[in-house]
Amino acid sequence: MYRNVYPRPSFVRENWLNLNGQWDFEITDGKDKDYLAPDVQLDSKIEVPFCPESKLSGIGNRDFMKNVWYRRTVDVSADQLQGSVVINFGAVDYECTLYVNGKKAGYHKGGYVSFSFDITEYLAEGENVLLLGVYDDTRSICQPTGKQSNRPDSYGCHYTRTTGIWQTVWLEFMGKAYITERKITADVNSKSILFEGCVNDKTGDVTVCADVSYKGEKVLSCETVTRNGKFKMTASTEAELHLWDVFKPEIYDIVLIVKKDGEVCDSVKTYTGFRTVDLRDGKFLLNGKSVFLRQILDQGFHPDGIYTFPAIEEIEKDIDLAIDFGFNGARPHEKVFEDYYLYYADMKGYLIWGEFPNWGCCLDTKNNPQALKNFLPEWKEELVRDYNHPSIIGWCPLNECWHGFVYCDAKAQKAIYSATKEYDKTRPVIGASGGFHYITDIDDYHDYSHTAEEIIAHVYNHKNGTKDEKQIAVLNKTKKSGILTQKELKGLPIFCSEYGGISYKNDKENSWGYVAEDTEDAFVAHYISDTTAIMQSDCMGMCYTQLTDVEQEQNGLVDYHRNHKLSENGIKAIRECNLQKAKVEND
Repeated sequence: MYRNVYPRPSFVRENWLNLNGQWDFEITDGKDKDYLAPDVQLDSKIEVPFCPESKLSGIGNRDFMKNVWYRRTVDVSADQLQGSVVINFGAVDYECTLYVNGKKAGYHKGGYVSFSFDITEYLAEGENVLLLGVYDDTRSICQPTGKQSNRPDSYGCHYTRTTGIWQTVWLEFMGKAYITERKITADVNSKSILFEGCVNDKTGDVTVCADVSYKGEKVLSCETVTRNGKFKMTASTEAELHLWDVFKPEIYDIVLIVKKDGEVCDSVKTYTGFRTVDLRDGKFLLNGKSVFLRQILDQGFHPDGIYTFPAIEEIEKDIDLAIDFGFNGARPHEKVFEDYYLYYADMKGYLIWGEFPNWGCCLDTKNNPQALKNFLPEWKEELVRDYNHPSIIGWCPLNECWHGFVYCDAKAQKAIYSATKEYDKTRPVIGASGGFHYITDIDDYHDYSHTAEEIIAHVYNHKNGTKDEKQIAVLNKTKKSGILTQKELKGLPIFCSEYGGISYKNDKENSWGYVAEDTEDAFVAHYISDTTAIMQSDCMGMCYTQLTDVEQEQNGLVDYHRNHKLSENGIKAIRECNLQKAKVEND
């Protein structure tokens, strides 16, 4: 069985059952068949959690699939049925309905976030049948699809699609009362941790306890009684705080316990980190100190699993590759990365943005209102899932919103920004990475020019409010859109969140990059020139395109199989360039 480890390291329960492995499977487009019939037979087998487009699934069908079904049986004991049984899906793209023993047990829309169904009432002792129907239309302009190709084949920066289950499926067994949601805020100024969350209310009000330890020694604790299924409590300390920092990830371990009449119903292990994130005087501040963001674009694709890595160690390897090149963080790009990626970032002191796969979802509120109705609930689910990770230093729900399937109007962008700020008041929000800003905390832009002189000039224009004024004025006049002009953005921190894309050692006939170099010396010199120009400018950070090749887009520092393209000397030169002190760190 692939992926046989507990899949959610930031919220761990001990009593669980992995449902990865072989499921019955069928692509049902155009078939007239009753899939809810008790004796239904599906025509193939699939290896979960890999999507049917992938090699590792055993299917390898890369055509469009709007409708697919999954089926398997699972044994449940009488003891397990004494409490609650919850089924968890790491991610299913896009809409899915779960049936347990022929009865509808849950529905979810959204292809990138985790979700759960309490299926206790649908189960019986012994063998039970799970049936999952999935609908996925990548060509819809109402559905977030990220970098999944909307054509039969991959092209440009659009790659092989993912349909259906693509993360681990598992059961958890708890008591009648258990935590369904938690929000943990570690506040440096008050030396306290605020715990908020929800408990299922089958049994009425219960007691929730939190024990916090640092390196095995208990340092904080608190408890409260729920009201209408919700809890809120604070634990404070007078002791010295150990701050989470870049490559110095001080972690506080937490155990959350739910009790009813003195009996433990649920116990969850999680963690937090104390750190502050601020923007001031054009700088990004971590714990009050200016830190230049030396980041890498990470698309999170795998040649055999597409969206899904065969083993969690390979997720960790991508972060380690980036760190070895001298990067201190990443944009996990146009995809909601699974919990293990965020966990490793937390444990390594690696700075990341919480992003979302907005491509494919045309956020035109006048002509396509359903798109925002689909977008917002899934984005809010991501905020709830990932809020507690100290490695996330800000939110970037939109990327390159200009036109067509990546369009976003003012009403949509402001609604997304406001929803983000309402849930999380502790982190900055980028209006649209590399796209038009209607509202934003950061002047974020992309720059694929390839001379130091051009790069320096672009940063100067952003800082002084002199870039693209005529273009923006025309757009605002014709669309009445309210796009912020560069003068209106003046004074905000400047973030070059994409640059580079230099192709080297590529398939010259069947690949592309933004610019190509034929020798290692030329590649390294080009990289150092572009990067140094940004680092010695007034930017607060940079993000290089990109860590790995992805299918035909071959402009990674390593190839698609994570093999190095550069010699040890080349890697060292890139690392030394990235580790040089940036201008904003000297001021």
